[in-house]
Amino acid sequence: MSFVAIGLLGAGVAAAAIPMVIHLLLRRRTRPLEWAAMAILIEAARRHRSRSRIERILLLTIRTLAVLLLGAALAQPILGERITLVEPVTVQMVIDDGIMSGVRTGDGETALEKHVAEAVGIIESLSVSDRVSVTLASRPVRDLVGIPTTDHRSVLRAIEDIRPREGATDMSTAIGMVLAEDVPTGPRSIRILSDFRRGTLDDRFQPTSPGIDGDVVDLVLATPSEREVSSVRIESIDSVRAPLSLASEGDIVFVTITLFREGDLDPDSSTVRISGDAVSSESIREVEWTSGQQEARAEFRIRVDDDGGVLEAVIDGGDGLALDDRRYVVVDGRQARRVLLVGRGDLDGLDVVDRLSGIDWFERALVPDPRGRLRDAFDIDRIDPISIDDRDLEDASIIVIERPDLLEVGREGRIAEWVDRGGILVVLPPPNETVRPWASGLLEAMGLRWSVGLEPTILETPSRLDRRQPESEITRTIGPEIADLAASVSIERRLPVSGIDTGDVVLVDDLGEPVLVDVPIGSGRFIMFTVAPVLNWTDLPVRPLMVPLVQEIVRKSSAIANRNTAVDVGEGSPKSSVASVDSVRMPDGRVRSGSDVESIVPDRSGIVEFLDVSGRTVERRVVNPAVSSIDLRASAREEIMSWFSGSGEWRFPDSSTAGESDGRLGSNLATILIVIVLSLCILDLLLSRWFVRGGLVTSRSDGLTGANAEAEADRSRRIGADA
Repeated sequence: MSFVAIGLLGAGVAAAAIPMVIHLLLRRRTRPLEWAAMAILIEAARRHRSRSRIERILLLTIRTLAVLLLGAALAQPILGERITLVEPVTVQMVIDDGIMSGVRTGDGETALEKHVAEAVGIIESLSVSDRVSVTLASRPVRDLVGIPTTDHRSVLRAIEDIRPREGATDMSTAIGMVLAEDVPTGPRSIRILSDFRRGTLDDRFQPTSPGIDGDVVDLVLATPSEREVSSVRIESIDSVRAPLSLASEGDIVFVTITLFREGDLDPDSSTVRISGDAVSSESIREVEWTSGQQEARAEFRIRVDDDGGVLEAVIDGGDGLALDDRRYVVVDGRQARRVLLVGRGDLDGLDVVDRLSGIDWFERALVPDPRGRLRDAFDIDRIDPISIDDRDLEDASIIVIERPDLLEVGREGRIAEWVDRGGILVVLPPPNETVRPWASGLLEAMGLRWSVGLEPTILETPSRLDRRQPESEITRTIGPEIADLAASVSIERRLPVSGIDTGDVVLVDDLGEPVLVDVPIGSGRFIMFTVAPVLNWTDLPVRPLMVPLVQEIVRKSSAIANRNTAVDVGEGSPKSSVASVDSVRMPDGRVRSGSDVESIVPDRSGIVEFLDVSGRTVERRVVNPAVSSIDLRASAREEIMSWFSGSGEWRFPDSSTAGESDGRLGSNLATILIVIVLSLCILDLLLSRWFVRGGLVTSRSDGLTGANAEAEADRSRRIGADA
């Protein structure tokens, strides 16, 4: 047997010894005093003395034992073969509050509510000297109660306010934080409260123990859920404007919503609604599911307001998980996009076709008819490469650079920052025979490890664009015609580039060499031609492909950039393309300001507004639920144990080695001892009353008790003898 609070046991022993010490110290030795009736009393006292001594010793023993057992009960004795804990326990709880903790059971209770109820039970079972901390596992992982505390009431208030977040669960980081915490020396119990669905356990990031040798650590996993969940979620929402060539439909947006469902795959239907401040009325589509179908698309053709705004897609109806039924996207208004053409004209405005520069051809393809309505869609400006500054970058939506070799030294870094915030940069190779390493600084600033030749390669036999082109979002709209349009384009010169990821290639020639590349850089796009669109390099500028290609570059890259500016809950900070941001309004309405406004990670989905110093909204970004992390399938216990195996010897609470809910092993005898103490107190009360009255009143005593009863009995015997 051992005791949790050995000090209380010592106090109980000391308290039990006090009555004995008092009895021994205060005993009085009386002197007999003879008087007339003394002989009768002495004889009666002699007969009563032995029984009185036994009564006193019995009462003293009962009272001393009661005090001793009370101290032992307060010390919480534990009986068992594996008793090792003699100090307060530190209980560290990890609660899964990620998006999948919003799964509802048949009675309407969410998984998180179940975890919180279990945590409350654990805390209420702890001793007053035990410490507890709480870590929340949704990304970014954070400590709700970071320093283990004995203030259990405050911890209970804190965990009762937890709500499911729409971010992914980062269990590996949570485990690492808890195991690495600096806790008081002594035994620890770590409890993980989660349903452990497959989306919770990322095989790419399994936890490993940072080293906890020397401590007694009880590692307990909650009982995993085996319940199947049926849910339909919005996997993605893509918006793109109608082709720019359709000037009369410039305010039409095509919206494609991708749905995914898990669980019950029987025939069913889902209702999808699109609303928001970008449209004047709501649009509805009904999606019919066939048996076994997991993915479907709902397509909308929406006329947006002139100033654009935010579109919100929602799935009607309740399913097993409601947090994944909503998604947002920003659409631009009809305001003209500022296109900045960076290069130098060699002919002072003379319109000589075979001497036009690459940016001349780009502008002509962007606005084929200078007097048409399409001209209003763009605000085109030309600037010398050496003159570009931060104001030009801030105002521009798209920058086309034909002479990157003439950029001011160090300007590449500023351009890379602009692209990272959501800008679209199109780079054309310098058309002259330069051998300067113009690409090195620009590619290094973009973080691209490409190798670009110093001068173009002149092909002995011109190549042609391949009829079979890679799949790319930029050319998706013109995909059906791409074979015919590409086959007519010939190439005489090409800038050799290597190290390009095949997934970033938009156009290739029949030799397999890349001609057009599109790479995401942060929230923006970096688009590069390896063939300058001038006639001594290629006949692309005068071929039918040029106009739709340039317009799709502008149209699709803008849509992709808008989509990339969105972030998932817990996955990063929304970034503004505007430099003059003073504060940011979060989806919950709170306004945050200071130098760290671009490092704030939203904890819920919605709209983020960037404000200038006057409080005016200069830009908006959206935050969406982290649906990519969702996998609602139940995990087998063996899979869970394997995933956690690198961080220690974990167990489930119903395993054969399970102890008390606070991490103690063995049987706690405190309750039994309290019952014994109460029984001794009752026995002491009864015996005290018995002894005071001298036992049962007999007929011989005539109602007298104690020594008087015996004296009366003795007198009666003598009288009888004399008679």
